[in-house]
Amino acid sequence: MAAKSWHWRIILALGTFFTLTLILFPVYILFKYSFSDRASIVTGGEVIPWWPYNPTLEMYRFLFSASDFLRANLMSVEIALLTVAISLILGAPAAYALARYRIPAKGLLLLSLLSVRLFPDVAAAVPVAELLFKLNMQNSVLGVSLAHTLLAMPYVIFIAMGVFDSIPRDLDEQALVLGAGRFRIFFRVALPLAAPGLAAAAIYAFLLSWDEFIFAYFLLFFSDTFTLPVYLQKILSWSPQQNLLAAVSVVLSLPVILFTLVVQRYMRAGILSGALK
Repeated sequence: MAAKSWHWRIILALGTFFTLTLILFPVYILFKYSFSDRASIVTGGEVIPWWPYNPTLEMYRFLFSASDFLRANLMSVEIALLTVAISLILGAPAAYALARYRIPAKGLLLLSLLSVRLFPDVAAAVPVAELLFKLNMQNSVLGVSLAHTLLAMPYVIFIAMGVFDSIPRDLDEQALVLGAGRFRIFFRVALPLAAPGLAAAAIYAFLLSWDEFIFAYFLLFFSDTFTLPVYLQKILSWSPQQNLLAAVSVVLSLPVILFTLVVQRYMRAGILSGALK
């Protein structure tokens, strides 16, 4: 029995090592290229080294001295955060109502919400862009954020519905007996308990907005400022070196990692407080 357990431990260790290698190896290659000098990339037919001959921050200095790249960073952060805010402000109450109240044709309503994501983004981009152009909201942070909210809202509502369904209805009934109104129950009882799940929805909405390209491209086509995915597409038109592309990819990843770490703190705090209660 002990020998069998020992064999399973070896298999588990090898599986863990293999999985970590698959996950971390591309990350290592990305960072390696971002620090590479030209001689470590253009090797004249020789094997590319596993680590740069002369590691350098030249590509990062170039990016952060480029005003258009800094503007693209700022616009991407503003759009992503505004998308998260609008999605949660509209999606959380809608999810609470769908989870708690008997609504006629609820199944049809949920299917209609989900059908928004059944169409490919490129098919929805033209009518949405045309509507926002008529409202004079093109080339603006708010216009792109509303388009991204359209994409994120179904997922936010479905995630939040599952969270509110997991909260016992007895808490609502007890608050009603104590004289609390529906709005007070939502804001003072349900919303704090749903915070960990809403944090997960916020991370998803941020990721969707941060990576989105089609709507940002259409709505910012005539703008001097654009989001980072659109900026990446523009620099790809002149075939840059791999070290520049790697540096852009690293910078693209950092805000997502930071936002996820910040929001996860609230997820852990909500889960622990729920356990203690």
